Amino acid sequence: MALLIGGYSGYYLCRSNLSVAMPLLIAEMAHRGVSNAAAQVMLGSVASFGVLAYAIGKFPSGSLADLFGGRRNFLFGMGGSIAFSLLFAASGTLPLFTLAWMGNRLVQSLGWAGAVKIVSRWFAFRTYGTVMALISLSYLFGDAVARQFMGALISQGVGWRGVFLAAAAVLALVLIGCTIWLRESPAEIGAPAPPVNPANLFRQAATPGQPGSLRHLLQPFLTSRVFWLACALSLGTTILRETFSLWTPTYFAQTTGMSAGEAASKSGLFPLSGGASVILCGWLSDRLGRGGRAALMLGSLVSSGVVLMALGSGTATVHELGR
Repeated sequence: MALLIGGYSGYYLCRSNLSVAMPLLIAEMAHRGVSNAAAQVMLGSVASFGVLAYAIGKFPSGSLADLFGGRRNFLFGMGGSIAFSLLFAASGTLPLFTLAWMGNRLVQSLGWAGAVKIVSRWFAFRTYGTVMALISLSYLFGDAVARQFMGALISQGVGWRGVFLAAAAVLALVLIGCTIWLRESPAEIGAPAPPVNPANLFRQAATPGQPGSLRHLLQPFLTSRVFWLACALSLGTTILRETFSLWTPTYFAQTTGMSAGEAASKSGLFPLSGGASVILCGWLSDRLGRGGRAALMLGSLVSSGVVLMALGSGTATVHELGR
C-alpha cells in the first residue's frame, strides 16, 4: 500500500506541473507578444488535448492490466511520464507542448488501472472501500504535496523548465523504488491470496485466472447497468476535478495578486481537503454496505452541486471556497 500511495503520488508531480507552471508559461508567451487571453486559450487547449489522450488511454489500460499485470502498467506509466515531461521541458513551441503533454497523459492512464489491479490481488474484498480510500490519497494528499514542492521551487526563482525537470527527477527516484520492491501479488513473496468477492461479474466463469480474450473481459461490464452508471458519474466528477486542478493557480495569480509560487502552494488546499473526505467516505462505505455507498455518493454530489451553483451565481468566490 505504501508503494502504491507513494508511486501514484509521484505521478502527480508530472501531472500538476503544467497547472502550477501555467502562470509562468503565460508570462513567457506574453513576452513573445501573445496576449494573456490568447495564451490562456492556447494552453487550455493543450491541457484539453491531454485530457482527451488520458481518456483514450483508459480504454486499453484496464485490459492491459488484466492481461499483463498491474505492476507492468504501473511502472511503464511512470517511465513514460518521465520521458514526456523531459520532452515538454525541452520544447519551446505550442505543437511540441501539445505532443509532449498528450503523450504524458496517455501513458499516465496506465497508472491507475495498474494500481487498482494490484490492490485487487493484495487485499480482501471486504476492505476495498478503506483500502481504495487510502490509495486515493495519492492523488489528493499527493497532489497537495506535489504542489507545495513545486510552489517552493518557483518561489526560489526556478522557471517552468526547471519545475518540469525537477518533477521528472523525483518521479525517476520513485520509479526505482517501485521497481525494486513492488510485487504483483502475495504469491510472489509466498503469502496466501485474499478471498475473492463472490458477487464479482466473473463469478460464473468456468475457471478463474487470466481471461481468455478481450470479449471475455468486456462482455460482463458492457451488459452491467451499474458499470455504465459508474462511468457517467466518473465523467461528471472528472470534468470538475480537471477544471479546478488546472486553473486554480492561474486564478489565484491573476485575480488575487498572488505570486506564481504562492498560487501553486495555495492550490494544494483543494486536493488536501478532498483527501479528508475520501478517508471518511471510504471508512463509512465498508460499514454501510452497497446501499450506504449509494447514499454517500448522492449526498456528496448534491452538496457539490449546491456549492457550484453558489460559485456560478456570484454569491461565493473561489478564494472563499478554498478557505
